[in-house]
Amino acid sequence: MKRLIATITRLILFLAGLGIAMYMFLPYQSIGKLAMTIAHDQLQRRGMRLSYSDVVGEDGGFTVNNLTLSGMANISLSSVTIKPEYLTSLATFSPVCNIAFKGGNIRMGPVMNFGDGGFLLTAGNEIMLENLRTNGEFSLSGYMTVDPASMKIGRADAKLEVPENFAQNMGMLRNFLPLVQEGDTWYLRR
Repeated sequence: MKRLIATITRLILFLAGLGIAMYMFLPYQSIGKLAMTIAHDQLQRRGMRLSYSDVVGEDGGFTVNNLTLSGMANISLSSVTIKPEYLTSLATFSPVCNIAFKGGNIRMGPVMNFGDGGFLLTAGNEIMLENLRTNGEFSLSGYMTVDPASMKIGRADAKLEVPENFAQNMGMLRNFLPLVQEGDTWYLRR
């Protein structure tokens, strides 16, 4: 029994050391550049454009500066920080990362500020965006899933707040998004 406990203890210490070494010494800048190249190629195949100024490695992740995504809407962010959640990824057998952003704007006609925020992304058969939060005049809070093959929203329950000058456009967006209006409040629900 003592031998089994000693073996398990060594295994736990080895795995903890390996995890700490990966966290401290992985070349996050190179990983970030590779991830952005893959994202660029995948989005371009779907008719969207992705551009950014640079990728900077930092402890436990990387930051992408001056990111712009153009498609049905144009989204620009001053910075996006992506940090993998290793233990959660191991527990769920799916890649999980925490994404935080600063200085966000969306352009669908008028430019609207959605400020700073973030979400927890889990990539599996579907892409899950949990704990969505923004703090600008165009704000979003809740969760949604996206089918990676069709890039369509699957399940969703997120509250939307839009500027008064854009609220009149929400009815038209119902043709593209699962929007529901309750009083003066809009929700993404499916």
